[in-house]
This record gives sequence, C-alpha cells and structure tokens, in this order.
Amino acid sequence: MGLTQTLHTGVSGLSSQSDGMGVVANNIANANAKGFKRDRAEFEDMILNDTSAGSKHEKVGRGARIKDIRTIHSQGNLTTTDNLTDLAIQGGGMFILNNPEASKDSSEGRMYTRSGSFIFDREGYLADLSGARVQGYEALPNGQISSRIGDFRINTNSIPPHATESMRLDMNLDARAKVIEGDFDVKQPDSTSNFGTSVAVFDSFGRTHQLQLFFKRMTDGEESSWKWYAVADGKEIVNPDGDLHVVANGELKFNAKGELAEQTTEKSEANFAGGAAAGQAINFDFGKKVADEVKQAVGGTTCLAAKSGTNYHTQDGYESGMIKALRVDPTGVVRGIYTNGLNRNLGAVALATFENVDGLRKGGRNMFFQTMESGPAKVGMAQTSNRGSIWSSTLEESNVDIAQEFVNMILTQRAFQANSRSITTTDTMIEEVLNLKR
Repeated sequence: MGLTQTLHTGVSGLSSQSDGMGVVANNIANANAKGFKRDRAEFEDMILNDTSAGSKHEKVGRGARIKDIRTIHSQGNLTTTDNLTDLAIQGGGMFILNNPEASKDSSEGRMYTRSGSFIFDREGYLADLSGARVQGYEALPNGQISSRIGDFRINTNSIPPHATESMRLDMNLDARAKVIEGDFDVKQPDSTSNFGTSVAVFDSFGRTHQLQLFFKRMTDGEESSWKWYAVADGKEIVNPDGDLHVVANGELKFNAKGELAEQTTEKSEANFAGGAAAGQAINFDFGKKVADEVKQAVGGTTCLAAKSGTNYHTQDGYESGMIKALRVDPTGVVRGIYTNGLNRNLGAVALATFENVDGLRKGGRNMFFQTMESGPAKVGMAQTSNRGSIWSSTLEESNVDIAQEFVNMILTQRAFQANSRSITTTDTMIEEVLNLKR
C-alpha cells in the first residue's frame, strides 16, 4: 500500500468521525424534544477491491465509513403535565397523524410519532400544532367503539333527557312486622302500611319527581305476601285523586326462607303535569326470584327478621346534561363526563406498530414515515397485541442520555484526533522519502 493511500485512509477516518460527531450533536440538540428517539452511528471498514488470487493487499484496510445511522426506539421517561390532551405511550406503538399536504411520499399522508403534544383545533379535531389530525375510532350511539378509523373528533353535544322506564330495588322487609287490617289508604299511608321509603324518577322533560314507596304486609304464614304502592305528590300529577296519587302498585310473595318467590305489578302509569309525556310506565323490579337463582335469591328483595330498609336502588332515567370534563383511559378510550352524572365513550385513539420499526424513515418534527423496509402499519387500540398503554396529561421525554452522549463525544473527538495524527505522520514519512535524494 502506498503512502498516499494511507493519507486517503486517514481522510476517510476524519470524514466518518465527523459524521459521527454530527449524530452526537443532533442527539444533544434534541435532548429536550418530546418523543425524540436518539440516533446511533454505525461504522464499517473498507478494504481494497483486489481480485488477485492470494493477494495480501485485500487484507489491508482502506479506512472507514458510516454504514448506517440507526434510530434507537427505546422507551423515554414519562413526565406529567397540566394539559389533558398531552398523551404518552408506555410500551410499543405510535400515534397516527393524517395530513395529506404534509408529505407526498408518505402513504395516504400518514405520519407516525411518539410525541403526543396535541390540542383540539377549531373544528373539534384532536391534532398536533402543525394541524395534522390524530387518527382514532369513533363511538357509536350505544357507547361502543366502532372499528372504523378516521380523524379523531370529540362530539360535545348535550345529552337529551331520558324518562325513567325501569327501577331496580334490593330491600329487606321485616318478617316480624304484623299484618295491618284493612286496605291501604293513600290519604293515610303511614298508618295503613308497615314501611315506607322514597325514590326519585324522571319524566320525559328530565324533571325529577319523588315517589314514596309504601309496603303493607298482607299475610304472615310460611309464605308471606306484601302489597306495595308507589305514590306521587298530587300537585305533580294530571287529574290526581287527592294530595297523594298512586301511580303503581303490585305484590311480593316470599317463601318460608324469606326469599322472593314471585313479584307482580298490577298497575304502572304516571301522567306527570307540565306537558310531560302521558302514560309513563315504570317497571319496578325487586330483584331475582329464588327460582332464577338455583335455590338462593342473591341480590333479590328478602323478608327476614331484620329491620326493613333499602339496600340498593337504581333507575335508568336522567336529566339533560352538558359535557363538563374528559377522561382518557389507558386503553385510549376518551370518555365524556356530563353534568347529569353520566359517563359516555366519545371515541378512542388508535396506535400503530410495525414489523420492523427500524425500517421507518425520519421525516423531521419527531415524525416517521412508513417504508418498504418497515412493513405496513398494524393499527389497533392501546393495550391490544403488543401495543402499550396511553396516559393522559403525560408526555414522553426523549431517550437521549446526556452522560452517554458526552462519553460518545469524547470518544469521537479522540478518534478524530487520532486520524488526524495518522495523516500528519504519513506526511512526515513522505517528507523523509523526498529527502532521500539530497
């Protein structure tokens, strides 16, 4: 190998180490960039392309060059913020952004990123600061998440009211109560019944009405029975029978163990005043019967020797509500919290994974583009397959280790310095050859 070739070998070392220093400098420059993934310069040696059989020249190196600048997709630290739409991924996957005008060489204008600094734009779409919209799944009217993916948008419309259609009660009626002679008198409900409690229902306008439930023991044999009456304030009823009006009544029967054996409803019709829908029927459900529970009426109304009381009651009506807050689950599902106490699914943020994440091409702004080497994006919800969890009010920091980058900087500097010494030393050797003629 000639001395002049040694000069070129040293120059190749300077060039490759200079590029390596550029990679280190870029990592340090982006140390505070949210979602940034650091790069690593990978070098390879060069040898003489000599086809001579048995030639020793082909074993002599001809310098080095950058083989690849590899992106390291390791997890960055997570930090909390005060912005709900700041999202971070714990685990695998990337957010999907769609902006057809952002890049012509990305499939369908889609880009992928780990930087989750998002906002809602003026049209209600979840987007980054450049206007690229986050991709996600819309919510169906019943709250289920659809399988169709598109620009993620939050529907902030109010929830209309819903009239009470059914009510569930789990109670205990005191088996020690005595049978009260005579019929139930709505004008004197307390003295003609054994137990009373109050429940709230809603009419078609979403207005609240208080119903008083009275229970009167009819028989006290081995199989006892109770009559129940749902009574409303006469001022809230169209054409009431008096100050109080019976809107529903029925009967409960219990076996010798105090378990609910049968429940019937004789009447259920409420005509609330103020223009509400007439004939509102409410299904009163006192729990599962013993026949439905395989000899054990778990969760059903009982008649035991204990003080009468309501263990649990619920109903399906509600007033109209406006959205007051949002919540993002680790599965990426965005839920709306409304002023009437309801929670509803509003959609879900989608994540993408790749068979070869190293094959993605960087596109600036912490974005990546799909390539032939990466393979197609596999899109799904968070916490499915190998996709990670999504955390709201959180951002992923860059995975740059400043200490490690400074060590890399020192090593690169020393390598550059050593290559420069090989050039100056070779120059001295050439000078000695030239001095042979003197």
